[in-house]
This record gives sequence, structure tokens and C-alpha cells, in this order.
Amino acid sequence: MNEYVNPNEGLKEVNHWVVKLRNSKPIVLGAGGAGDVISAYIFCEVLKDFFNVLECLPVGVLWERWVLDPYPGPIPKSLVRNARVGNCVWVNRDSYVERPNYVFKPQASSISEVLSREIPTLTLEYGVEGCVKCLDELTGLGYGPVVVLDVGGDILAEGHEENLWSPLADAISLAAASHYDSITAVLAPGADGELTQDEVLKKVEKLLKLGGYVGILGLWNHHVKAYEEILDKTVTEASKAPYKVLKGVLGVERIRGGSREVTLNPITLVAFIFKTHEVLKLNKLAASITTTKSLAEVVKIAKQLNISTELDIELTIAKLYGVGPHVKPDWKLIKRLKTANTTYLTGGRSSGVG
Repeated sequence: MNEYVNPNEGLKEVNHWVVKLRNSKPIVLGAGGAGDVISAYIFCEVLKDFFNVLECLPVGVLWERWVLDPYPGPIPKSLVRNARVGNCVWVNRDSYVERPNYVFKPQASSISEVLSREIPTLTLEYGVEGCVKCLDELTGLGYGPVVVLDVGGDILAEGHEENLWSPLADAISLAAASHYDSITAVLAPGADGELTQDEVLKKVEKLLKLGGYVGILGLWNHHVKAYEEILDKTVTEASKAPYKVLKGVLGVERIRGGSREVTLNPITLVAFIFKTHEVLKLNKLAASITTTKSLAEVVKIAKQLNISTELDIELTIAKLYGVGPHVKPDWKLIKRLKTANTTYLTGGRSSGVG
């Protein structure tokens, strides 16, 4: 007599996200501003290597650092030229941004040049709702699942950490991704000079206790080539950190005009991956803006929470120095103002940070 054999007997339990990523077409959203699209491109290469994804789509946020875009605030759709505009702004190698008497090429355009394809980007003027509409456009084209990627780890911040400089773009990206069954990855803990590596690892511990931990991925030595295809075409410090470690550069470095310190070590090569809905429990600003319809609404909520943001800092720079490519801010002074909890940073009221 033949005995019944359970076909699943002996099979190991498979992580839900391992199954979901295999043979998929993931969206990797570089959450923390325009430079993170560089790491989104690199992370796509990692997913191709380990999950046999059919296609991987890096997505950018149109908010460049001051060194490239010396005007305060994210880039609205109306200022992007030579791009296809829908709910997303699809940039190509010839796309550029036109500010008053100043034009520049966004980082996503450089990724487009390397990949020889359009790169979708989010603009933030319509708040989280506008970003969700862009992601809906992408999922409607058959892409997914959504992976949010932050370099450094400030996406895990509660909002009032002393050295937190730029929580706004992260919070909007995280809030938008929370509308989907998505994951959030933190690559190169501490690499942006905001939260330290130790601070990020403490956030990781919290997420482990919450049951929010999904897994861990890392960069291999062959990923050097992917970095070298893009780094000379882009402007980044944080996204360059893993490349430096892969090339054997270790130790402590200063970035952002000497105003921040980062540690380069093997942890810089690691990406921790979490359930987005659990990350939302840590990030107070993201949890409070999930239904916003404008950037102004997001900013209002940030002020109500006494969270100072990169927009406050850029407005401070404009107030102190003016705007345009001739402006060279003293980043150490800006840091001192922020640490001193100056009223500059929230347009006349205390930021509650410092």
C-alpha cells in the first residue's frame, strides 16, 4: 500500500518577501532626496543578483542637495524641462531643471543616461497623495513590489534626534510607501552623517522587538563596477560611502563642508530591511502625514510636531546668504545654529531640536 507523502514535508519555511521579490519587477524608491536614487540603482543590481528579478526600476525624489540646487525646497513639476510628465516625472538623459538664471541636470537624469531609459521621479508639491499617485502609475504599469531605500538610516528617526537634518523627504517617501505592502531598506547606516551607526543600530533593535525585521542584504566586491559606472556622473557623499569601503577606504571622514562626521567600516556595506508599517511606528512625522495633499500641509504638521527639516535649513541659508550658484554657505555655522535651537530654523519659532 502506498503511503501518502506530504509534498511540503521537509521544505523550509520561506520568507514572504523572498517569495515576493523573486522574478518580480520591483520599484526601488530612493527616499532621502535626489542623491538616494544613486543607491536605488545600486540596490537594483543587488536584487538582480540575488532574487532573479525580471526588471528593477530605480525611482528618485526631485529634491537635490544645496550644492547642486542652491534654491530652497524640492523641485516642482513645472521647473523640469525635456521630461515626460504624468503622475510621475519621467526624466531622461536630456532632462534639466530651470531655476531663476540657473539650470542643472538632476541626479535621476544621470541614472537615465547610464541605463538608457527614462527614470520616474516623485515631486513633493502634492504631499503624500501626489507620491502615492506616482507609485500607482508605476504599479499600474506592472512594476512592484515597492522597496523604500534610505542611505544612512534617518528614515528610522523619531524626529527630534539632535543631529537629524533632513527628515522631510524620508517621511514623505515612507508615508507614501505605507499605502502598499512594502519594505524599507537602510543601506550604509550612519553614512549621511545624521544618525550615527550606533543610533541606527539601536533603531534596528527596536524594530527587531516590534517584529518589523525582514532581513539583511549586503554589497559584494563586484558591485564596485556598478558604482564606477555612475559616480563620476553624479554629486553625492552619502551614496559614495559604500563604494569607498569596497575600495578599502576605512575610518572617519567629514562631509557636508566639514559639518558632519561619518564612520566607514564593514557595516557601511550592509542594508537592513524592515516592514514599512513597522518603521512607520518609529517615524512620527511619516505616521502623521499619510493623507496629506500638499507640501504646505506636510510642513504645517512638521511644525506642529516641533520637527525641524531640511526645508527649514534651506530657508535659513537663503535668509542668511541668498540663493543661486554664487552662494557658499558656512555649513559649520548652519550646524551651530541648528544645535543652538535657533528660531531661524522654523521661521521665527523654536524647532524643539537640539
